[in-house]
Amino acid sequence: MIFRGISANLGKTFDIIKFRVALWFKNYGVGAETDLSLLMLGLKERCVDFGKAKKSKIKVMASLSGSQLYFHVNGSSRGKPGDAGIGSVLRDHGNKIFCLFSFSVVWLDCVTAEVLAIHRGCQLIVDNQLLNGSCIEILSDSKTAVFWCNDEDIRNSSLVIFVYDIRQLLLSLSGLSIKFVSRDANSFADCLAKNGSSGVGDRLEWSDFG
Repeated sequence: MIFRGISANLGKTFDIIKFRVALWFKNYGVGAETDLSLLMLGLKERCVDFGKAKKSKIKVMASLSGSQLYFHVNGSSRGKPGDAGIGSVLRDHGNKIFCLFSFSVVWLDCVTAEVLAIHRGCQLIVDNQLLNGSCIEILSDSKTAVFWCNDEDIRNSSLVIFVYDIRQLLLSLSGLSIKFVSRDANSFADCLAKNGSSGVGDRLEWSDFG
């Protein structure tokens, strides 16, 4: 029993080390003249699920150009820091769901998880050409995360590169915005994030776009 406890703690410590090393020693730069293709590459390289989740295929190749969509995102942590998860749901004004995800991430505090949830949502947006031309509001119930992503001063050095990605995407896509929403209006994403932090299994699902 003692050995299993030590082994679990060492595993979590190793995850944290990998996360920090990825932040500080990887080649993050996308150049002074950032274009969207380079930004997409950077977002994919820094995707917080590290490729663990299996992506389901989009069922119908129909464009959502011109649609108003809402990407509710949330981050959850079981400690300060603790086992963390991120979750999100993409819907339209009629509450039709197009995408949802729930991922576990390494030991993090809640605000860090909230920023990484926004970052993961951004990665999915640039990765899916069917969303090109859509007006998308990324909605988070973390005022701090929303402020940081919208060009406010950020004091968490480990999140600088993720926030930089997000800000560059906001500059590149005119129809994209990040806004604060109340917790009551973000309950679905909150449940998905809590599922992620509980370690029940990573998931990414796309519904019919038709």
